[in-house]
Order: sequence, then C-alpha cells, then structure tokens
Amino acid sequence: MRPDLVWAQMGYARFVAAKSVSYFLALLATVSILYVGTYPSIQKIIQASATSAAGEFERQLISSHRGLDAAQITAAVDAFKLSYLSSFGFDQPLPIKFVLQMYNLFQFHLGTAFFIQAPNGSKQVLDLIAAALPNTILLFTTATLLIIFSGVVLGLLAARRVGGKLDRLIPSIAIVHASLPTFWVGFILIAYFAYTLNVLPTGGITSVPPPTGLLPRFTDLLAHLALPLLSILIVSIGGFAYVIRSLVVSTMGEDFVLTAKARGIPERRILFRHVLRTVSPSIVTQSILLVTGSIGGGLTTEVVFRWPGLGLLTAGAIGENDLPVIIGSTFVLTLVLFLGLYLGELAYGFLDPRVRTGSD
Repeated sequence: MRPDLVWAQMGYARFVAAKSVSYFLALLATVSILYVGTYPSIQKIIQASATSAAGEFERQLISSHRGLDAAQITAAVDAFKLSYLSSFGFDQPLPIKFVLQMYNLFQFHLGTAFFIQAPNGSKQVLDLIAAALPNTILLFTTATLLIIFSGVVLGLLAARRVGGKLDRLIPSIAIVHASLPTFWVGFILIAYFAYTLNVLPTGGITSVPPPTGLLPRFTDLLAHLALPLLSILIVSIGGFAYVIRSLVVSTMGEDFVLTAKARGIPERRILFRHVLRTVSPSIVTQSILLVTGSIGGGLTTEVVFRWPGLGLLTAGAIGENDLPVIIGSTFVLTLVLFLGLYLGELAYGFLDPRVRTGSD
C-alpha cells in the first residue's frame, strides 16, 4: 500500500479514537446529570422493579417446587429481592451505588413499568421501547431520506440559477414552513385527507382488523404512513433545501470552480462532480442532525397521528405518570442523539481530511 494512504488511514483511526473518547465522556456526563436530577425517582423505580421481579420469582417457585412450605418460599423470595437490590448497590456506599446503577443503566436494565404494557403483555421498559422504537425509526428515517433527496435536488437547481424564480422561492418556502407548528399541519392534513376527501386514515399504523396478505398489509402501512410523513416533509423540506442552496452558492465562488469554468468544463459537470463533492461533508452533517432532531422532536407528530412510536409511548407515560417509561425513553433518546452526532462527526472527518488533520 502507498505510504500516503497508510498515513491517511492512521490519521483517520486516530480521529475516530479521539472522537469516540470525547463523545463517550460527554455521554457519561449527560447521563450522570440525568441520574442526579432524577435520583429519588430512580431509587423508587429500582425498588418497584425488585418487588415485581420478586413476585414473578415467587410464582415460578410455587409452580416448580410444590413441596416448599410458606416459610421457605418467603425466605427464598426475600433473599431474591435482597440480591436484586444488591446488584444495584443498595447495600453499598453512594459512590459504588452510583457506579453499579450507571452500569445497569447502560446494560438497558430500565426497570418495570407501573401501568403501561407492551403488545406482548410485558411491562419491562426495555420491551416497551423495543416495540415502539422501530416504528419511530421507520417514520423518521423514511421522512429524512425523502427530505435529503428533495432538498439536495431543489438546492442544486436553485443554486444553478441564482436570482431565478426557484432561487427566490426557496427562502420564502423555508421561512413559511419552518414557522408552521407540526401539530397544526397534522390537524389540517387529517381534516382534509381523512375527513373531507376520506382517502387516508386518521392515524395509527394499521387498520382494525389488519388486512391479510403481504401486499394488502404493505399497502395499508403506506396509507397510514402517508399523512405523518407528509406533515414532516412540509415542515422540514424548505429549510433543508435552503441550507443546500446556501452551501452550493458559497462554494460556486471558490477559485477551483472559477478555474474549472475558465477551462470550459460544462456547468453541470462542475456542479455535480466538483461542487457537490466539496459540500458533501456538510450535507452529511446536516442530514445526521436532521435525523436526530426529527426523532427527538417527533413526539407531537406521533401523538397527532397516533403513530405507535417512542414519542407516543412517552406521551402516554407522561399522562399515566409512569416514571420508569419516562426515564427509560429519555435515556434512549439521549443515546440516539449522541449516536447521531457521533456518526455525523465521523462521516465529516472521513469526507473532509482537513477536519481530522485539525483534530490531530
């Protein structure tokens, strides 16, 4: 392998290692703040989870060891509950207790919900989040991909003709769309498409009863996905297109672009092969931020359209005052946000060597 390529790979490896350490420390600090701020609630959640786990253990013990008397069962259940609490540091000094509880938190031992149940009947917070998170990812990943594709196309077309109709229109669209509340857009879409035209469902992820067959189920999913997806696109696409337009316009004034024009290279080739490659790190960063921001701010969209994702789960937990679900959802959303920012930095450093060189 060429020596310059070896050094480039080593430089990126050091960049990844440095970013991994810095983001892990930042995540640890953020989760520690969350822990300190909710310390009494977390202790209440652990004790309630211990009681729930002990009850389940008692039922299993009775069914599998019918020869045990009541005193033996009580002693075994008490020992199990003490062992459960001990694994969370309840018999340890506060610093060790903090370490053990943070370790369990990062192991996704999020406790047992007080009231809410998963579709399979489980009350484990991890099961609730595992059932809701894929629906959130489906909605917001699909929306983000459409926003990125449409925004890049519109931004490039506007930047090709600075001062043209599209170039003048995009800033106005961005301002208007960014000022529209997502829930208001959702209500308008429901009123028009669901009640006036009666062509799309008002919410949910599937019809009741659900259709049978792969194609009918897929079509039904698309019908339920249409309105929440459209509401996200309306609110977000104008701003993203304006960002791309601004990045491309600023790059079009660079010396290498002017040199390429002087050499007679066609404008389309300059735009798509040179300019777009140059702004691709910034596009990737904006895209990652768009994903994390949309997932984090998706509570209102999911509530309006009754989309069974993490936002609707959190809203239901707030309404029921279900502390384990609220804290567990907050923790998972924090991880999603940090993961998105981390991947954005790695992508930016991979596409733009100047970033990792500066980091080194």
